Amino acid sequence: MELERIRFSAPPSLLVFVHVPKTGGKTLNLMLSRCYLPDQVYEIMMRGMSLRLQQRKFIPDSLLSLSKLSDLKLALREPRRIALLHGHLDLSIGRFLPKDAEYITLLRNPVQRAVSHYHHYRRQTGDPVQELAMRSTLTEWVSDCGLVEMDNGQTRRLAGEMRLPIGGVTRETLEKAKSNLAEKFSVVGVTERFEEFQILVHRRLGRPYERYPMQNLGNAGRAWAAPDGGALSAIEARNRFDLELYRFAVEMLDKALGRIDVETELSLLRSAPIHDGATVEERSVPHLAAADGRM
Repeated sequence: MELERIRFSAPPSLLVFVHVPKTGGKTLNLMLSRCYLPDQVYEIMMRGMSLRLQQRKFIPDSLLSLSKLSDLKLALREPRRIALLHGHLDLSIGRFLPKDAEYITLLRNPVQRAVSHYHHYRRQTGDPVQELAMRSTLTEWVSDCGLVEMDNGQTRRLAGEMRLPIGGVTRETLEKAKSNLAEKFSVVGVTERFEEFQILVHRRLGRPYERYPMQNLGNAGRAWAAPDGGALSAIEARNRFDLELYRFAVEMLDKALGRIDVETELSLLRSAPIHDGATVEERSVPHLAAADGRM
């Protein structure tokens, strides 16, 4: 049986990587740095990862300064100035981008993500949020600290609703996030299945396979203690829509993988050369080459 060919025949004019914090996005950034020249890449960091909101907030905090937004608009006016936009974005950025912009993202199991987020800030010497992390238990960190990332943060980000008050994420927000994933994203993956996600990204961009060490995934190799019953209940209660969105992302990933010979592609990926640190310019290869015969 002939497998379905890839959905797109040419790379996107603008690729937008929505980097959900604590999902392994730095590894994906490393991969993408092999596909784009440095001056084609633009980073925007919106507030969110350490943003704290009270349950009732009448004047929402700005997620992006006017100066940063102005700079982005200027860069977008230059033809072919930006090929890759990335950062801790939420989907509200979309109203400033071309209609044909294409998105990719990674989600992570909400329980593991909450634990990683908590330990990340306990290690962040000099960060104002570290003091809060050091005096909080994991249960308190998730339940009482007013951190938007711990309150269905992935659903907020993918719906473009980071500024919702704590407890303000609804099923309508979840459906908006699902709709955005289904309609705007060409590749959706989950951290726990990074290799399969990597295959889809390489195929979408027409790039040869390389292997990459995982970058800064909250020291994922460490054996953090599993959340106790109270912490687990708190995480699940605060992230019930994220749990549903994560399952939806897994379904999208499975559907995309069903169109290819996954075992063959995994074998090719695992036998590929290890990333050597060279940039696009140093390798002197055509930028975003056309898809190879396996696509």
